[in-house]
Amino acid sequence: MSRRTEKPFWDPDKLQAQFNTESLGKRLIVFNRITSTNDFLKRLARRGAEAGTLVLADQQTAGRGRLGRSWQSPPGVGLWLSFILRPELSLETAGALPLAVSVVVAETLSAICGEPFSAKWPNDILANNRKICGILCETQISPAAGLVGGSNQLDYVVAGIGINVNQRSRDFSSDWRRRATSLAMIAGHPFDRQNVLVTLVQHLDKALFANLPQEMPALLSRWRALCPELGKSIVLRQAQTTITGIFDDVGEGGELILRLADGQRKAYSAGEVSLVQK
Repeated sequence: MSRRTEKPFWDPDKLQAQFNTESLGKRLIVFNRITSTNDFLKRLARRGAEAGTLVLADQQTAGRGRLGRSWQSPPGVGLWLSFILRPELSLETAGALPLAVSVVVAETLSAICGEPFSAKWPNDILANNRKICGILCETQISPAAGLVGGSNQLDYVVAGIGINVNQRSRDFSSDWRRRATSLAMIAGHPFDRQNVLVTLVQHLDKALFANLPQEMPALLSRWRALCPELGKSIVLRQAQTTITGIFDDVGEGGELILRLADGQRKAYSAGEVSLVQK
């Protein structure tokens, strides 16, 4: 499926040779333009596509983030990709996958750019409090779940990553200019997107495909070190409620653990986090 009638913006065979990975990108599909790499790859995953299958697009016309929010994915300036994971994780720990992916991406971009990046719960990467990368992990439970005597099992996860690489401020829509940034804006010069991609794929392959169940505690520990809100007073906004407390920790499943004013510690799996303004 890597052969298209239209010549792809990057040659899949040359990319795979540069990857030199064990799993990620061994099957590679490159699009010039697609609605959503996640949506396309979920269809392949349902048909049994193997772990490590990677889809890359120069442009997404309907890119999206968490809660169905739109994600700007213009051609020629960013990295828009998705890949399949089929890890041997329990459903309870699978919720930590966005954090695991986040820490690998943040550390990779920091090494490339020479600047620090931070992780925001549950799935964003920031530079100078501006968003540079979003991650969307979509989970499918095994169709065999619910049988008598059986238990729910993780079938696959499609992990989508969107990275702003070479955008300038004027490339963002007016409502995003104060909230978004790119590698080029941070470093003051453009980057070779292909080089960024190859480095990222190699790091993701080593961290997420070799022995993920055993590596997950270390990945979460590294994520904690990248989260500036940890240990501070935050506001957690959900659809119908607003909760204030101390961001105490993240659990094994990636849930936010909040220490409330009465001393109780409660876990939350969804919401929007912001620091309490003093």
